[in-house]
Amino acid sequence: MRKSDNIASEMIPIRLIISITVIAAIAVIIAIAYNNLSITLAENQIENDCRTLESKLYTMMSSGVAREVDDINDGEGTKRVHNFDLPGNLIYLAFGVDPDPNNCGILKTGLTEAGSAIFYRVGSGSKHAIWLSEELKFREGNYTDNKWIINGDGQGFIITSGGKTTLVFELVQKNDERYILIQSNDRTES
Repeated sequence: MRKSDNIASEMIPIRLIISITVIAAIAVIIAIAYNNLSITLAENQIENDCRTLESKLYTMMSSGVAREVDDINDGEGTKRVHNFDLPGNLIYLAFGVDPDPNNCGILKTGLTEAGSAIFYRVGSGSKHAIWLSEELKFREGNYTDNKWIINGDGQGFIITSGGKTTLVFELVQKNDERYILIQSNDRTES
C-alpha cells in the first residue's frame, strides 16, 4: 500500500488559486497596455492628418485667391479638399474652437483665439491643441441660396464621430479679413 502525501494534496488548491491570480493579473496588464496603445496610435493618426492639412492650408493662404463671401456674383475662392479617416474612439476634432474648455464632456460651439487652432481628443486620452498662425482663421460654412457663407456670426467646426469624412476648405474674405471656410454636408461614413 502506498503512503499518502497529505501536504502535496493540500497544496493543489493553493497552487490553482495562485495560477489563476497570476493569469488574471497578466490579462489585466495586457488589456490596459492595449487600451493605451490604441489611444496613442489614434492620437498620432489625427496629429499626422492635421499636420498634413496645416501644410495644405498655409500654401493656400500664401498663394490662393480669396472669394468675397458677401458678394453673390464673386467666383469661388481657392479650395483644398482633405479626406480624414478618423478613429472610432474619437471624442471630437474641432477647427477654430475648443469645444470642451472645462473638460467636463459638454461640447460648446463658438471660437477660440479668433479660430486659429485645432483641438482633438480620443477615447480616455487627454485633449490636444495645435496652435496655428493668426492668419489661419477657421469658420464653419453654411450652404444658403446656392452659396457657402459664414455660419451666423462665425463659429468653429466640430466633428464628433470617427469614420471617413471629407471636408472642403475654401479661402474667403469678409470686410478685408481672410478666413478658411469649412464646407461640410455633415456626412460621415463608418
